[in-house]
Amino acid sequence: MGLKRRLLLGLLASIWVALPVQAQTDAQPSAGPFFLTLHFAGGTGLVALGGGYRVAHQRLEPEVLVGYLPAKLAGRAAAVITLKTTYIPFSPRLGQSRWEVSPVAAGGWLSYTTGQQYFLTNNSAGRYRSGYYWWSSAVRVGAFVGPRLTHLGHPSTPRPSRQTLYAELGTNDLYLVSALTNRSLKLPDILTLGGGLKGSW
Repeated sequence: MGLKRRLLLGLLASIWVALPVQAQTDAQPSAGPFFLTLHFAGGTGLVALGGGYRVAHQRLEPEVLVGYLPAKLAGRAAAVITLKTTYIPFSPRLGQSRWEVSPVAAGGWLSYTTGQQYFLTNNSAGRYRSGYYWWSSAVRVGAFVGPRLTHLGHPSTPRPSRQTLYAELGTNDLYLVSALTNRSLKLPDILTLGGGLKGSW
């Protein structure tokens, strides 16, 4: 947990420094519904790339992510394919600036991890007796909440016209069931921390 937290904080700090800090009073620029995502940790692999399309008046962000899980974390290197959706209930502007803040965004995800060490079902693994594992090690279902900070750039610049920095605190089905059956687990043991950057043109 300590290593993941330090890596995440370093990534978010570098992204924060790279964001253009402006306080202009021009009309709000329009950003397209398509976006690209760079995501770190949070159940999608150490790092993941993907993108999606905003719908429902740009309040809902379905996306697909492809993540990388290195061998030092999983025994063998693996890919993580994630279907994810984020709901942003409101994003008020910060005064007359080009910044928007979303105190609470929430969503869910479904992931599939590749690799011989992961299996869909205990029976499909072929290595354990029937009923040995009740869960799938390849498929996880999770949920998350977290804040977002968005910078609205100018459409004429080559940069993304919308840049969003976000953090997510979540959990998944296996962690929740483990917490119910193992009372020694504390809240930090069943939580995941992730975050990243989204850009729209």
